[in-house]
Amino acid sequence: MSEADLWLTIIEAIGRIQKQIRWKPGKDIEHLERRIKKEHLPVGTTLGEYEAIIKTVVNCSEALVYSYDWEGTIYAAVVTDVNERRWLVMMSPEGVMETAFVIDTKDYLEGIEYTLLGTLQGFEA
Repeated sequence: MSEADLWLTIIEAIGRIQKQIRWKPGKDIEHLERRIKKEHLPVGTTLGEYEAIIKTVVNCSEALVYSYDWEGTIYAAVVTDVNERRWLVMMSPEGVMETAFVIDTKDYLEGIEYTLLGTLQGFEA
C-alpha cells in the first residue's frame, strides 16, 4: 500500500466512525462489559456513555493517529486523553469499531505494529 493510499484509508475509516459508530454484531456490549471488568469504566456505564468517550477521542484535533498493521491489514488507531486517562480507539479500514480501551502502560504504542502518522488535525488539513 502506498503512503497516499494508507493516509486515505485511515482518513476514511476515522471519518466513518466520526459520523456513526458501528460495531460488529454483538461486539458493542461485549466490549463495554470487558472495559467495566478491567476497570477502564465504572460499573453501571452505559453503551451510550462508552460511545461518548469514543466520539470524544475520534473528534479531538490533538489526538494522535496511528496505523496498526495486523497480518497485513491496516487499522486506524486514534489516541488521546479523556478524563485523565489515555484512550485508544481502533477501527477497521471499513470504519467498523474494533476496540476502545485505556492504555495502561507508557510503552504500549512502541510495538512494531504501530506507526505514528501525526495528529488528527494534520489529517483534516
